[in-house]
Amino acid sequence: MKRSIIATPRKLPAALSGAMAAKYDIREPDGETADLNEFVSLAEGAGAIFATAFDEMDAAFINALPASVKMIASIGVGVDHIDLDAAKARGLTVSNTPEVTTPCLADTTIGLIIAACRRFREGLSIAETGEGRGMLTPESWGQRVTGRTLGIVGMGNVGKAVARRARAFDMNLIYTTPRPSAAIDAEYSAKSVDLDELLSNADIISLHCPLNDKTRHMIDDAAIKKMKPSAVVINISRGPIIDELALIDALKSKQIFAAGLDVFETEPGPIREALRQLPNVYCLPHVASATWESRAGMAMRVLANIDAFFEKGEPVDRVV
Repeated sequence: MKRSIIATPRKLPAALSGAMAAKYDIREPDGETADLNEFVSLAEGAGAIFATAFDEMDAAFINALPASVKMIASIGVGVDHIDLDAAKARGLTVSNTPEVTTPCLADTTIGLIIAACRRFREGLSIAETGEGRGMLTPESWGQRVTGRTLGIVGMGNVGKAVARRARAFDMNLIYTTPRPSAAIDAEYSAKSVDLDELLSNADIISLHCPLNDKTRHMIDDAAIKKMKPSAVVINISRGPIIDELALIDALKSKQIFAAGLDVFETEPGPIREALRQLPNVYCLPHVASATWESRAGMAMRVLANIDAFFEKGEPVDRVV
């Protein structure tokens, strides 16, 4: 029986490529990535294409795809790198890999909360000098996490997982989400509020929402001005949800206390130097899902989506 073809615009990790090759013919570029013209040729005859968050698939890309392509199988939760309207107009099925990364994303969020509140970055810098008893004066102290009010923006799978972990710290939970419910309130001992109330009352603001026209620069200068001077902002969702220039100004002027970031507005380019140099910012290089468990789960889930699409015409995790 003729095997289905999967094309990818970038070289795959050997383990993933090998797992796919057991059932499908895999077409990969000769180099690390393929430009549009090379990929269109590569994808001729392919029924599905594999995508990562770093593969920008705008309307021009999607409209240039061969007619044989019927599916985009994306690895990861976010799909803002894909023009979903263009995909829908072309009749393409798009899938992602939700849920499998949730525990690691939630763990990273809690880690950033603790690191930012307790000023671990400054402590590490002092420890590197060999000083064993730094940060003993009041102006260098951090703030306690236990008992703080955590505002969760986006109460989906990750937001709920963060809420569960936060309860171990006796945190007061408020949240905003498109679909609040009494069931969420009861299960997580949380209170649904609007965004303005959350920004004004939360000690820690943790972002767990998709990037779209409504959320792009949701945290801008006006939003930051509503926050407490002691506020800590955490973002592991998508960089452009925050206006980084406004955030940098607020952190420099001590308008807010600190930030913990795993994603950045300038991705896939470098993190802004002004952000990296601030002592009250804890930056991670987009590694919230970078664990053996998450990456293995993502690989298995993307394979399950491809298998289900070719066998039944419907992936496990349809986006459009």
